[in-house]
Amino acid sequence: MNVSQRISAICMILFCISLFGCLSTSMLSTQWSENLALASNETEASDPAVNDGKLGTIAVVDPANHRVFGLKFPQIYKVRKVIVYNVNLFRFDLDYWDLENQEWKQAHTVLQRRNLDGRRVQPKYVIDRLNFQTNMLRLKVRRTVDDRVISKTDPDPNDKIVNKIRKNFYGRLVTYFRVLQPSYASLREIEVYTLAKRQ
Repeated sequence: MNVSQRISAICMILFCISLFGCLSTSMLSTQWSENLALASNETEASDPAVNDGKLGTIAVVDPANHRVFGLKFPQIYKVRKVIVYNVNLFRFDLDYWDLENQEWKQAHTVLQRRNLDGRRVQPKYVIDRLNFQTNMLRLKVRRTVDDRVISKTDPDPNDKIVNKIRKNFYGRLVTYFRVLQPSYASLREIEVYTLAKRQ
């Protein structure tokens, strides 16, 4: 075998390896279903802007309403991925309705990243590697970037206390409470996916 034949053989082997690599990557990539949360798929939402398919509309929940966004599907789905397009959410829980036990169960807790390159909020949360069956989802908002924390010496019974501080003030021990003042919670869209059916 001369040098040109060896080079041709090596090139052919490299070509085959790269072709196999491309094919195996495409075979291993996850194929997702269409967005199950869309209103056009008969999914009901607590606010029409949650699932209208338009990122320009904003769904808002009053702080007096426990700050929950909900979705109810027309049937039971195996949920594998959820995407939340954010406006001011900082921390929230993704819960699903457990059909067997007839109760809400937490699927995931989300906390905003710290490094946002000068942006005020994380614009998008992708929650994948989920694996549960349900006909209802909810986002239970714990904090928004617009919430304020104030100090009180005598909190109300319904106040959400986030910290309790004791300080020595002129020889006297004083206790005060850091109380969360919630604001409106808002998001642009919730998308829900399962694995696409193989054809």
